Amino acid sequence: MSVQKKSAGFSSVELVVVILLLGIISTFILPRFTSRDGFAEYAIRDQFISAYRFAQQRAMYDHGGSCYSVNIDSNGFRPFQDGATFGSFEEVEFSGDYEGLSISSAVEIYFDGLGNAYTIDCGNTPVPNPLILTVNPGAVAIQIYPTGFIQ
Repeated sequence: MSVQKKSAGFSSVELVVVILLLGIISTFILPRFTSRDGFAEYAIRDQFISAYRFAQQRAMYDHGGSCYSVNIDSNGFRPFQDGATFGSFEEVEFSGDYEGLSISSAVEIYFDGLGNAYTIDCGNTPVPNPLILTVNPGAVAIQIYPTGFIQ
């Protein structure tokens, strides 16, 4: 007749190892999935590029002489046509999910009929080569070239 020991539960070594693993996971891995670090900055960058291209394309297809621009201020940004908001593109505000974010400088970028980018009125002063905007915090860079290219 063989005698078998019945296991009553986990040993203390096994419990300590499990607690250590849970501590490591909760400290290093979970914050990567639950925080917004980096995601909001890239979302704002992508929305700015979308607003920029929207205004630029409208300027290229409008042969009526309207002046299109994208205005960045401390509250957010939006595309304009002759100084007024146009289309269904609403202002993207630095509030809610984007609370605490900003774009480095308040500037208005204008477009001519060829899609070139200007800093003062339509077709007057080209943007510097390149104009660098930064989404803060996080230092996500947006580069705008005089030819209208954005990256």
